[in-house]
Amino acid sequence: MLFAVLLLSTLTFMSVLSMPASNIKDARKHAEEVLLPLEGVAGISHSEEPPRIIVYIEHEKYKSKIPDEIKGFKTEIIVTGRIKALALLQLESLVTTQYNYGSPVSRTGEVRPIVGGISCGVPEAAFKGKMAGTLGLIVKGPGGSYYVLSNAHVIAMDINAKFLPLGTPVLQPGTYDGGTTEDEIGKLYKYIKITFGPRGKNYADAAIAILTISESDYLAYEVLGYDDQTTYTISGTYEVLKGNSVRKSGRTTGVTTNTVTDTLATVKVWYTYSKWAIFYDQILVTQPFIEAGDSGSLVDKDGAFVGLAFAGSDTIAVVCKAKYIIQGLGITI
Repeated sequence: MLFAVLLLSTLTFMSVLSMPASNIKDARKHAEEVLLPLEGVAGISHSEEPPRIIVYIEHEKYKSKIPDEIKGFKTEIIVTGRIKALALLQLESLVTTQYNYGSPVSRTGEVRPIVGGISCGVPEAAFKGKMAGTLGLIVKGPGGSYYVLSNAHVIAMDINAKFLPLGTPVLQPGTYDGGTTEDEIGKLYKYIKITFGPRGKNYADAAIAILTISESDYLAYEVLGYDDQTTYTISGTYEVLKGNSVRKSGRTTGVTTNTVTDTLATVKVWYTYSKWAIFYDQILVTQPFIEAGDSGSLVDKDGAFVGLAFAGSDTIAVVCKAKYIIQGLGITI
């Protein structure tokens, strides 16, 4: 009887996937609903030419879970590894130079004036452990004030991926890099809510903190460059295409560039060992691009804001798009 039930369940699952769809987008939507909750499935995307469903998986062993066709469209399987949020560090183009620190600064040390691409985080008591991520950019936001822009899981979450109260201090550097409450640069002001589990439909991992330091202690719209001494300016936004080269400036790996491989991906991102969220309409970039501690890094194309890097695996980095961040937080670039 148990065998019969299991067989019936399998046949029902496969028949649902095999029923033809009228177009590739409908087939992809169905694939997201059915496959993303499964263990080992890391993401879903699609290609128009030729039309096919792209299924990202965490390991070769999960290939058998993916059918050859979904709703009448062929599937392509790509092994990416598990996609994780990359800021939780508990003990576990040519752009004119805009600012010069005089000598190289440490991205993991105290930097004043603060700038995009350096360490930041929240107090150890708030996070429930030591951590550090990346300060993405200083931007103008609600009320005409200036704010720190980074990932929500860098400046608005604790170790269990629970959101922190508004007003929680933001530090530079993060506590993993020696930061203390004496290094406060701002207070959490707003975040884009993340809904965890299979029913969640998320588009960005982002938050802002209103600055509590003097104007002379920050550089608005400036990001630390390759030499760790000079900066480049971010202005406007850019919607990338597959094959574009993009750049990021982060706490751990500094300034790196690599190639966009997908601009329409739906991915499952793990925030703890048991807590994950599904993100839609994401940009994927080939690794090496980011490592742990680079979460919150601003990604640009020739000085225009593309999005924030927030997660990755051994083979891909995930970037949430500028349009969702700007709309969700009320900031200007």
